[in-house]
Amino acid sequence: MKKTLLSTLLAFAPFAACADSLPPAGPLDRAAIDRVVADAMASFGVPGMAVGVIEAGEIRYAAGHGIRELGRPEAVDTDTLFRIASVTKAFTAAATAILVEEGRVSWNGPVTEHLPELRMSDPWVTAHISPVDLLAHRSGLAPFTGDLMLWPAPNLFTEEDLIHALRYFPLERGFRAGYTYDNVLYIVAGEMIERVSGLAWGEFVDQRLMAPLGMERCFAGPIPEAQMTNLAAPHGVVDGTPIVIERNRIPSQPDKFSPAGGIACSVTDLLKWLGLQLARGTTPDGVTLFSEAQSSMMWAPHSWLGVSEAEKAVHNTLFRAYGLGWRSRDIQGEMELSHTGALDGWHAKVVMLPERQLGIAVLSNGNNSSARNAVISAITYGYLSSGQRDWVAWYRDADAEAAARNAARSPDQEADDAPEAVIIPAQPLERYTGRYADPWFGEITVTRDGDSLYFASAMAPKLSGPMDHHSGDLFVARWEDRSIGMDAWVRFELSPGGEVAAVRMNRNFEAGGTVDYFKELHFTPVSEP
Repeated sequence: MKKTLLSTLLAFAPFAACADSLPPAGPLDRAAIDRVVADAMASFGVPGMAVGVIEAGEIRYAAGHGIRELGRPEAVDTDTLFRIASVTKAFTAAATAILVEEGRVSWNGPVTEHLPELRMSDPWVTAHISPVDLLAHRSGLAPFTGDLMLWPAPNLFTEEDLIHALRYFPLERGFRAGYTYDNVLYIVAGEMIERVSGLAWGEFVDQRLMAPLGMERCFAGPIPEAQMTNLAAPHGVVDGTPIVIERNRIPSQPDKFSPAGGIACSVTDLLKWLGLQLARGTTPDGVTLFSEAQSSMMWAPHSWLGVSEAEKAVHNTLFRAYGLGWRSRDIQGEMELSHTGALDGWHAKVVMLPERQLGIAVLSNGNNSSARNAVISAITYGYLSSGQRDWVAWYRDADAEAAARNAARSPDQEADDAPEAVIIPAQPLERYTGRYADPWFGEITVTRDGDSLYFASAMAPKLSGPMDHHSGDLFVARWEDRSIGMDAWVRFELSPGGEVAAVRMNRNFEAGGTVDYFKELHFTPVSEP
C-alpha cells in the first residue's frame, strides 16, 4: 500500500515508487513539448534551451532548441554545455553524503572539526554549526549574505576570504529557527569536502559522482580544452537590447563559487543525474554511489518553507520544505522534488516526481525564469490528472502583473525619505572623496571625476562606475557594466564637524530585483599613512 505524503514526511522514509496506483495521465508527446518550448522561447526572449525527460530509467525526450549564441548560427543540441547555477547544490550535498557514509563526516557534527578557522558572529553557533546547517539554509544568516564576494565575477575574493568574512555577519534570526537561502555556506561545505577527501571539490564530484554515471559532458572541476566546444553563451537585456553577458561565459577552470552554483552540464548528462537520484543512489550498472538512507536524508525536510495563496490555488500545495540541495512540496497530491538555478544569463530547473520515477530538466541561456518554469510546468502537468493549462500564457500574465506592481512601487524606501533632488550636493564634492573600508568587503575609493564622483571597489572591480547625485548626501552608483543590473544608493554620513564618518549602501530596485546585496556594508574612512 502506498504511503501517504504525511506519513512519508514524518518517517523521513524513502519515497515509494508506485506508479501503478497513481491516477492515469496523458504525458505530452514530442511534438507538444516542441511547441511549448518554441512558445516559451519566443514569449520570453530566450535564444536557446535544452529539455529532457527521464521516466523509469528511460529517456523519453531530449532535445535542443534555438541557438547557442546570438549572432551565430550554431544550434543547441543535447550535448551543448550550459551553466546550471544552483542546481549544483544537490551535487555538493551528495558529495557530503558519500563522506558521511564513509564515516569521515557526521551530518550533525561540528564543521569546525574539519575547518577550525571557521567563525560565525555567535560563538555558540560557531561551535555547533553542522553540515546539515550549511546545506539546509538554516544558519540564521540573512538571505544571500556575502554574495557580493561571489558575484559579479570576476573578482579578487578567495575561499579563505569567504570563510573569514562569516564572523562579521550578524544572524538575522535564531540559529536553526528558519530558512534563509545562502550561497557562501555551500562554499564552506565545498572546502570541508576538500579538507576531508584531499581532493578539490570539483575533482571529488567529477570522480565520485559523474565518472561512474558516464557523465562525459558535465563538469564540476576543470573542463579539458578538447571539451570546451559546443558551449551555450549567457544572454541578458541592457537598455532593451539583447546581449551576451561576457563575464558569465562558461569558464574552463572552476570558480570559487562552484560548490554553490558552478557546474556546467549538458541536458543528456543531467538526465543521468536525475536517474541516479530517482534510483536512490544506484547507477544503472548496479553500483551504489550513496545509499538509500543518505538519499532519504537529502530529500527529507530540514527547513520548512511557507506556502503562498497562489501555490495553494494553482498547485493545490499544502507544504513546502528544503532538504539538502533539494526543495520539496506536494503538487496535486503528489510529492515533487526540485531545484532552480539562476546566474546572470543562465536559468535552469530540475523536477522529480519520485512516485512516478519521473525527472525533467530544462536548461536555458536566457535571463528569464518564466521560460524554464513554463516548460517544466507543462511537462509535469502532462503526467498529472488535473491542473494543466496554457503555462506560457499563465507565466506571461504573471510577469506582466509583477511588472505593473514594480512600476507602481517606490524604488527604495531610503530614496523616498530623502529630500527632493537639488541642483548641487549638500557638501563640496571633494568632501566625499577618499578611501573607505568595510571589514569583509575591503576598500572602496570615491574620487572626483569632473563635475561628478566615481565609485570603485578594490576587491570587486565590476562594481565600479559614476555616481549620480540624488539629494543632500545621497548618490546613486551606476556600474559601468550595465549587465550587472543592481545599481546602488550610496549615502554619506557626516560627523558634526562635516567630515565623512561612514558610507552606507542599499540596492536601487528601479531595474528590478528583490534582494539588497549591499545592506551588510558599513564603510568607514581609511586613515592615510
